Amino acid sequence: MKILHFSDIHTGGHFNSISGLFDKRIIGTLNYKFRRRRHVHWSRLEKAIEVIELEKPDVVINTGDITSVSDPAEFMEALERLRPLTENKSFDFLNVPGNHDYYVSNSDCLKSRNSTYGELNRDKFPLDSFPCRFEKKGVVFIMIDESKPNSGSQSMGRFKLEDLEKINLWIDEAGEKPVILVGHYPLRDKLGQPLSHRRSLENGEELFFLLENGRININLCGHIHAAFLREEKSKSWEVC
Repeated sequence: MKILHFSDIHTGGHFNSISGLFDKRIIGTLNYKFRRRRHVHWSRLEKAIEVIELEKPDVVINTGDITSVSDPAEFMEALERLRPLTENKSFDFLNVPGNHDYYVSNSDCLKSRNSTYGELNRDKFPLDSFPCRFEKKGVVFIMIDESKPNSGSQSMGRFKLEDLEKINLWIDEAGEKPVILVGHYPLRDKLGQPLSHRRSLENGEELFFLLENGRININLCGHIHAAFLREEKSKSWEVC
């Protein structure tokens, strides 16, 4: 089983909606234009797509934040940039949203978010059906949506406690099969410490319990823009 994982491409810096002038999108767009944009290099994504095609993976996974302020124009751009992966049927393509993909509670933004992730997931895993279970070659993938809108500079997420029973059931049914959790948020930092409150995952301790006790074998995530691999005493991994 070959899995390739990337995260946080952050298209953006623009919006085409008048409503964006009256919510958090105006602040986020200015932040992108004057600070975040210099860290976004599209040649890296282009190179990643080339590597993916050469490596011939079984599964490609994107753990969210394809936009900066969740504006419909950003989702359209992200979809075009990721289209080579969506259209390549030689591998399965799994996508979960990040906090920037649910930046504001605007109906047009939410509609674009849902339709974009539906298309990226090839209409197999619509967001309104999350959490989702996918199995390939004896490996079980559990996809969760941890995104929620925040105020100010907060970038917190939320794991829905009502999803825990279903996830535990899927883990039990997996038996000896490896289980990979696919979400946006790290459950700990590279040193094994909790993330700062501003960037943390509400109810994340429930998922960390599953990871540190070996019920989840790998948590694939992004969010903090700093790659790491951390191993728990149970031999489970967190890969950011």
